[in-house]
Amino acid sequence: MSVMVGMNCWKVRMNLFKYLSGLVVVSALSACGGGGGSAGAVSGGSSTVTKSALNIGLTIVDASDVAPSSNSISTGASFFARAAVTDASGAAVVNKLVNFSTTSTVATLSQPSALTDLKGVAKVQITPASVTSVSAGNLVATATLDTSTGSSAFTANVDYQTAAANVTLTDLKASPASISALQSVAVSVEGRVNGVLVGSSIVVVNYSASCGTFSPASAPTNNSGVASSTYQSAVTCSGPVTLTAEASGATVVKTIVAVAAAQAANIVFTSATAPLIVTSEASGGLKQSTLKFQVLDSAGVGMAGQSVSIALGGSTISAGVTFSVSGVGTISPQVVTTDSSGFASVTITSGSLPTPVVVTAALVSNPLVKAASSNVSVTSGRATQNAASLSATKLSIEAYRTDGVQTSFSMRVADRQGNPVPAGAIVNFVASHGLVQGSCAIDIASQCSVTYTSQGLIRGFEDKGLVAILAYMDGEESFIDLNGDNIWQAGEPFFDVGTLYRDDNRNGAFDSSFEQTYPGGSTGASVCSNPREAYPSIASTCDGTWSSNIRVRKQIVIALATSNAVITAVSGRSSSGFTVSVTDANGNAMPTGSTVTAKVLTSGAVCKVEGAVSPNAVDNSSAGSLHFVSLDQAADCLAVTVNVIVTSPAGFVTTRGF
Repeated sequence: MSVMVGMNCWKVRMNLFKYLSGLVVVSALSACGGGGGSAGAVSGGSSTVTKSALNIGLTIVDASDVAPSSNSISTGASFFARAAVTDASGAAVVNKLVNFSTTSTVATLSQPSALTDLKGVAKVQITPASVTSVSAGNLVATATLDTSTGSSAFTANVDYQTAAANVTLTDLKASPASISALQSVAVSVEGRVNGVLVGSSIVVVNYSASCGTFSPASAPTNNSGVASSTYQSAVTCSGPVTLTAEASGATVVKTIVAVAAAQAANIVFTSATAPLIVTSEASGGLKQSTLKFQVLDSAGVGMAGQSVSIALGGSTISAGVTFSVSGVGTISPQVVTTDSSGFASVTITSGSLPTPVVVTAALVSNPLVKAASSNVSVTSGRATQNAASLSATKLSIEAYRTDGVQTSFSMRVADRQGNPVPAGAIVNFVASHGLVQGSCAIDIASQCSVTYTSQGLIRGFEDKGLVAILAYMDGEESFIDLNGDNIWQAGEPFFDVGTLYRDDNRNGAFDSSFEQTYPGGSTGASVCSNPREAYPSIASTCDGTWSSNIRVRKQIVIALATSNAVITAVSGRSSSGFTVSVTDANGNAMPTGSTVTAKVLTSGAVCKVEGAVSPNAVDNSSAGSLHFVSLDQAADCLAVTVNVIVTSPAGFVTTRGF
């Protein structure tokens, strides 16, 4: 076998001598026992590749330019990828670009390429991707040479492995070492590899605490080998708190910070499940509410486990309000422990009298830290007849011959004390003609609204364009509480109401042949002595006693107005002006929003209309309105013709000259 190898090598030498004499010989024949390594061969931790014009000797070396044993690199020392580039004659190739690459999950390069120096050497630093893991990779160096036949790439590669370094954390510091809850501490630790302080981002330190948090929770070492973070204590922290620093491959290090417990700084009233409850005598509505107070520390964070004394105010007790404890009423102060969010809660139950509810809460440990409830009250809860009103955004709409024109109605109610009625009470609406929404629910402002839409061939009673709108709801008769106990007693004045009906012809009397009744509540056969408050009530249907169960009612009349106006003078003409009446064709108001203007028509007149007509828009009413046309009192003001112009919201214009 050795003889065969010798013969082959002799033939190669002869061929090279015969055919390449005078040319540059590529050194790649080490397998034949000659100088230089064969392409891709690795020997002694290096690889040399010889092509027709370039040789690349690729080696991994340390900071002393010495190749490490077993091609092993680790963090904590400097290692380099070294590429020596020579030409075919063995001369160094200067300023040649060499590109380096390697397995990124194994190691990283300080730069992807470098130029060769005067010795033909290009070097870049190579660093393990992980400080603690062991792996292996392949390093590649490439250089390119332009020849007469094009560009040729010359490549060499070498295998290497990474070694785990010894990572340690030292000198864990926390400053200051004693704080109060919610305060912060600066924390730092040194990162070392093989006993030497590391550089930027070599070691990543994870911080944790037995109570509280770190920001950031993970921090890399800086250029000085120090990883820094900030510890933030929580409101619940007190006593010794352990701070921990750990890094991959390193032993955990700990230190202690002394944290003084947080102190309660404030208590506030936060909420009531029902700010408005009704008296115990009311026939409906909420009669209980849960009140919440919160204990806060100096940073405004809720504090758990605090004892709070909660008491009813004297006037609140006098009105019959009690605490409800396991379903039993009591006026005794309650000591409540705050929950995890710092809240202390109590439930109150209403008494027989309306009253503002005053509940105070104070810290047991410091009674000077206290708060009182606000905007909580007990009302009688029922709408009362004397405190109901019904209004319309437009009392006259341009709808005598038009369907789909709208206006809205609002019912506003209050209880006997003038307080809001609890939200959710229902108001019903009915109309003599057209379409009105059937009901609405009272909101927290003690009111609700519906929309009316004109429709149908009949435009109003006796075709005069007037429509009756009736609103009603459950409530009570009003009375005067002479002894202040909020309970009606015999002898106390009250306002009796009878059976409800809709007064379509607006004459104040029930006409059984066409007017609709809406029975309900307490009625009888007595004379209704208070027709203003009882209206509309059918005569002799009152019951002669106060009732908490009636239909609270209000009626309003709107006009379905024509587009054309009737303009009539209602005062004598003077040089300073005159007054006109403006109605629609049926004698009702022109549509709300109609305007009234005037101008002198006579050619060459000196007299002028002074300013705007007063008022310059019709009243928001179902009846007609008066308007004054002011003249400037010139000598011819009694002789000139003045046009009065009425313009409806739809743009229809009516003009009359005076």
